[in-house]
Formats: sequence, structure tokens, C-alpha cells
Amino acid sequence: MTDGMASTAGISVLTVTHDRPERVRRLLASLERAAGGRIAQLLIVDDSASAPDYASEFPALPLEHVRLPVRQFISRAKNVGLAKVRNDLVLFIDDDNVVGPESFARAVPYLRGDPRLGAILPAVLYARRPDLVWVYATPFRPGRWGFELVGRDRPRSAELEGRFLPTDALPNAAFVRTSAARAVGGFDESLPVNSSAEFCRALKSAGWEVRADTGSFVYHDVEPPGTPGYWAAHASDRARVYYEMRDWFVFQRRLRAGERAVRWRALAHALPFVATTELAYWIRPGTDRGGLTVSLLRGVAAGLGRLPGRAGASAPAPPEAARR
Repeated sequence: MTDGMASTAGISVLTVTHDRPERVRRLLASLERAAGGRIAQLLIVDDSASAPDYASEFPALPLEHVRLPVRQFISRAKNVGLAKVRNDLVLFIDDDNVVGPESFARAVPYLRGDPRLGAILPAVLYARRPDLVWVYATPFRPGRWGFELVGRDRPRSAELEGRFLPTDALPNAAFVRTSAARAVGGFDESLPVNSSAEFCRALKSAGWEVRADTGSFVYHDVEPPGTPGYWAAHASDRARVYYEMRDWFVFQRRLRAGERAVRWRALAHALPFVATTELAYWIRPGTDRGGLTVSLLRGVAAGLGRLPGRAGASAPAPPEAARR
């Protein structure tokens, strides 16, 4: 379980982005402040229509800006970056997060010290309300119809922090052993947006341990509770909305292959999410309500249709209404 190409001198950090330069700048500024000499390589995989010269703006960071000529979506972009990672550990972090010194202090030594560990999920707090939890861990709910978002929107808990908890998905950020990520083939590109649970499942199936560490923290740079429709603030991109919905159905149908009436049971479990997301479109000012609604419903229809592709296969292009 070693990777001969990797260095132990530092870690790689990898983020992927599409048309969100201000969020990327906030992430890079936090890495510059907090990470010190821990980062040996910083990869930005970027399929934006246009992008700033981040390397010039942040000359102190070991930054490699990988531009993709067309939109690839999250899973494919992560795999492009993974192929370029040169260190034994890599932090995959979404562009709408920031870090602090405590983001690295526990997770990296634990991964280096335990060869059974394939990945660690740090706890996630709200960047603008660090007294509130975005999530501590994401284990499956009973029956595996979705995930238990441990601590979501609650004050920080001394009883839950400083522990290792089980998790079945790796949202927002994850410290990952590079050799483990490569051994399972990286991220499943047939799930263009929501592949973190499938990636976690692949690591566990290959014999790696995956844990949530509530003593390590990253900070989600999104609207905190209290803003109308805050729970769907990220859902303003038609193509992403389409795949967010479709991917969940595809994952559930794959997870439950052979069970009866899976698609209709999945629909019943998805309806509360669909309803609350649609509500957010209508109460958030300036939202593209019509276009997002169409994309959401098309994602549901695609997920209910023929099971698309196989694990590891590239995803089909989204319909025109979702692509814009």
C-alpha cells in the first residue's frame, strides 16, 4: 500500500473550480496564511470560461493552474488533478471552503502514522459562523436512503469533537492517501458531481479505513442558517443541479442493485429534498427559478430512467437546458 512516485516531504492540495474566482481566492488566501510549509504542491483544476492568473496573485504558494478547455465537472476534474499529484497525501478540498492551521495538525500525522487509513474527513464548520457545525460526519442513515448529517446547523459539541466517527461520504474536504485513491481508480466519472460517497465506498471495499476526524476542521464558505433559502445557496448552476439530482438516483440504484422497485423507493425518499430545494428557488431573490426547476426535474427523470453507464464510465452530456 505504498506509492513509489510520492514524496513524504509535504502534501498536495487539490481543488477544482468552475466560474467561482472569488471563492478560489478566499481558499488560496487561507492556505497561504495557515498551511506554512505543509503544502508541497497546490493544484487548481479549472474548467471556467475565463480565469485569473492565480499563480501571479499568490506567488508564495507552489501553485499549478491546470486549465481545461471545456467543462468536465467535478469528478473528471479531480481525476485530472489526481494524475498530477506528486506526494503521498492529498487534500481534496472544494473551492467554497477555507482552512485554518488546525485543518492539518491532526489529520496528516494520523494518516502518516496508520497504514490502514485511506482517508480522513475533517469536521466542517460554517466559515461565517464557526460556532455552528456544517457537518461532523456523514454516515448512512438506517436503510442507507441518504446520509445522517451529524451536527448539521447545531452549536459545536464538546462531546462530539476530538473523536473519530464513522462516515460513508467525503463532502467538502478529505485528506486521502494518494496510493489508495489511485488504487481504486479515483473518482467515478459516471457520477459527474456527487461521487464522494462512491469514492468512500470504493476505498472501504478495497480494504482501506475511512474516518471522520472531529478534531480537524475546515470551514464552509457559504451562507449560514438564517438567510432565506440558505440550504440551497449553492444550487444556482443549471448543469450542476441536473447532475446533483441525477447522481443521487444513480448511486442509490447502484448501491441497491437487485432490490425491487428501487427507482420508485428512491423517488419517495428524494421528494422532501426536491420540495425544499424548489422552495429555496422561490424565496431566494434573483434566482433563475424556471431554469433551475427544469434542470432539477430533468435530473430526477434521468435518474429514474435507464441506469446510465457503469462505475468509472464517463457521464453523458446534460440536456441543453441544464448545460447553460
